Amino acid sequence: MPYATADQFRMFIRHSDPFTQEETAQAEFFIDLAGACIEEATGQPLEQSTDTVLLDGTGASKLVLPRWPVTAVSAVTILNDDADDEPLTEGADHDYTWSAAGNLTRRNGCWPEGDRNISAEVTAGFTTIPPSLTRVALRLCVAPWANPNNLASETLGDLSRSYNTATDIGMELSSSDRKLVTAYKARTQG
Repeated sequence: MPYATADQFRMFIRHSDPFTQEETAQAEFFIDLAGACIEEATGQPLEQSTDTVLLDGTGASKLVLPRWPVTAVSAVTILNDDADDEPLTEGADHDYTWSAAGNLTRRNGCWPEGDRNISAEVTAGFTTIPPSLTRVALRLCVAPWANPNNLASETLGDLSRSYNTATDIGMELSSSDRKLVTAYKARTQG
C-alpha cells in the first residue's frame, strides 16, 4: 500500500495534464522513497501486516509489542529451553489480553524473564495510511520532482532562482513533519 498514488501527486503539484508512463513511474518511485523516509523516522513499518515476533520476557505483567496499532494477536507461546513450549489462550479469564496500543498483558501472573522467550503472532499497522502522513509523503516528493539536480541555486540569463536548502533539496522531513510523524513512532519497553 503506497502512501499516495501518482495521480494524487499529480493533483498535489497542480499538473493539469495526465502523467506520461515515465512520469507515473518517477512519481511512484518518489512516493516509495517518501514512505521509507517516514518509516525511518517512525521506527516501524506502518502498512498492516501479520508477523511472528520474539519478545523478551520482563518479569512484569505487561509487554510492549514492537508495532502498533495492533488489530489482532492470534497466538502467544512461551518458549522453553526444553522444547516443551507453552501455548497460551487469549481472554480476560485466560492467559493474556492485548490492546490496540500494543500492550500484551499476562492475566493472573507475569511474563517469565528471559531473552526472546515469548513468541507472538501479531497483526499491526494501518489498512489505510492516515491522511496527515499522505500529505507529508506528497510534500516530500515535491523537492526531487521540482529540483531533480539538487541545486542550491541556478541562474539562466536574467532569471535567478534559489532553493530553500532545508526543504527544497533532497527528501528530508521538516521539523513540523518530524513532530507529526513522532505520533506514529514505534513503542518500546522502557
